[in-house]
Amino acid sequence: MENTKDPAKDTGTNPAASSTAAAPSAAAPTLLPNGKTPEAYRKELELRKLEIDVEKGEFDLDNLYRRAAEASADSVFVYNFFEAVRESSVADCIDTLSKWSRLAPGANITLILNTPGGLVKEGLALYDYLTILKMAGHKLTVVALGRAASMGSILLQAGDQRLIGPNAFVLLHEVSAGTVGKVSEMQESIEFSARLQNKLIKILASKSKLTEKQIRSRWKKTDYWLDAEEAVREGFADRVLGTDPTDADYVRFSHPIKRKKSKKDKKSEGTDQPE
Repeated sequence: MENTKDPAKDTGTNPAASSTAAAPSAAAPTLLPNGKTPEAYRKELELRKLEIDVEKGEFDLDNLYRRAAEASADSVFVYNFFEAVRESSVADCIDTLSKWSRLAPGANITLILNTPGGLVKEGLALYDYLTILKMAGHKLTVVALGRAASMGSILLQAGDQRLIGPNAFVLLHEVSAGTVGKVSEMQESIEFSARLQNKLIKILASKSKLTEKQIRSRWKKTDYWLDAEEAVREGFADRVLGTDPTDADYVRFSHPIKRKKSKKDKKSEGTDQPE
């Protein structure tokens, strides 16, 4: 007799269910020929690439320092200080010169000045830093172009060599200051301004052919302007720029600084102010 029963009904299951039940619970991981999973191998490659990038960066940095050290004897780093002497301009200048000093120890540095002057204490901070650079083995040349006015005349004196453009001027004058408050407070402010002025006079007298008494006499209640020849004659500069064939080396490479001036910056320009 022919069997008309459906096998699926006899077992209480369907073929699809049986097939699913017979499948393994989890597929075995796929391994690459090196015995690693694709995910593990990908992570290994990413790590190796990162190590290579780090090694390349270290090599490039070492190579940069090596080339800078080899060239430092003949290199001239030039910084253009074409603005007023104030906190921001002095901070930027010191920051850049500090990087150059670390990059090329002992390299020649040129500071080109074209400044109306500015704040006394900030200017003295830069003057002292330039002195430190010279103590560290750098030869410092300061070049006055246009004008080295007020505090700029002090910064000019920081150079091992002081050059002045044939059409440039140096301005010397007394410290400008303003004070408000009680009489005793104003007197204290005036005394402090006088102390700052004494420091400036000592710097100028030590670098020039004039005595402190002569400087006080010449700039009292007036602006004492000197052209290039006068500045050299009085000892505020060593020589006029362009009188030696090697002068081009001092201005060959420049580091221009472009900065938008604030209202406070514009207000401070042109005066030697204690604050």
